[in-house]
Amino acid sequence: MLNLKRKIWIIIGTRPELIKQLQVYYECIKKFGKKNIVLINSGQHKRFLDFYIKENKIKFDLVINNLQSTPSLIKNIKKSIEVFYSLVKKYVPKNGTCVAHNEAGLRTFDKNNPYPEELNRKLISSVSDIHFSPTILNKKNLINEGIDKKKIFVVGNPGIDSFFSFLKKRSNQEAEKIINYAATKSKKIVFLTAHRREAKGLNIDKWFKTLKFFFDNNKDFLLVCPEHPNKFALHGIKKYLSKLDNFYLTKPLNYLTACKIIQNSSFVITDSGGIQEECASIGVPLVICRKETERQEVIKLKIGMLTGFEKSKLLKVLNWAKKKKLNKKWRHKPYGEGKAANKIAKILINYF
Repeated sequence: MLNLKRKIWIIIGTRPELIKQLQVYYECIKKFGKKNIVLINSGQHKRFLDFYIKENKIKFDLVINNLQSTPSLIKNIKKSIEVFYSLVKKYVPKNGTCVAHNEAGLRTFDKNNPYPEELNRKLISSVSDIHFSPTILNKKNLINEGIDKKKIFVVGNPGIDSFFSFLKKRSNQEAEKIINYAATKSKKIVFLTAHRREAKGLNIDKWFKTLKFFFDNNKDFLLVCPEHPNKFALHGIKKYLSKLDNFYLTKPLNYLTACKIIQNSSFVITDSGGIQEECASIGVPLVICRKETERQEVIKLKIGMLTGFEKSKLLKVLNWAKKKKLNKKWRHKPYGEGKAANKIAKILINYF
């Protein structure tokens, strides 16, 4: 029978959270022992996470089965609070609960971009006791919101720990298939990921229509795009990108494959968050198809540019990325050297 009366619960809901939190999980096991750590699947992306835990050969201690996603954000938040409150009340009734927020202080200052992440991050910051910020800028954001600076620790992002770790691994068959296909066609890889709510509908349509125009006129590139489970981009793919003869659609990629494709890309086109950090850590140019980004370090280092969804700006940035060659001597590590999880575990030991 599972004993939840342990010191640390590590809660994961999405694929990016799994990538970031697993490194913390491993370090906490080293420091505290497995019997004191609980790995919890919140139920947000249960089936999707199954795909990735197989790659990492791990098993959740607890999967919350009664937390089902609905189209209503308010209902989802309400249900999440109810479920976790009942768990905390049941298993930690006397001593209270310390909340440690990993990846704290990311802000765009626009509640609709990204939605609902900007709101969620502010909500979590308001109830957290410890704040693990990836960068100094993130720490400043929290201080400006009234958070005690003594409770904020700049540690880097453990997602980059994972990224660097996977880059060191030997390339797998899936990645080699894509890389070799591009080579046989004498094309340079451009990696595309698209899944955000704010891009859904008209924005995706404008975005992918422009991509079709660009890649029709730049046949020396191969546009590689994995499907995303939320299917927001599927209509645009079918309507525009599938008509390109230099378009390569794949099923969802495991993390090792994604890392190797990023490493071998001339540039990346994305509306994702974590991939901005990954590219900025190895010098891969970024076309960020969003109106705002909470990763301002990417912009300041001039390794990435925001486009919005209008054709003229998007084409301008695509042409910038085409000319901005991969910097193999890149030395900047804005989100840490790959030791964030170790720092977090040490801080938790001192705290407890």
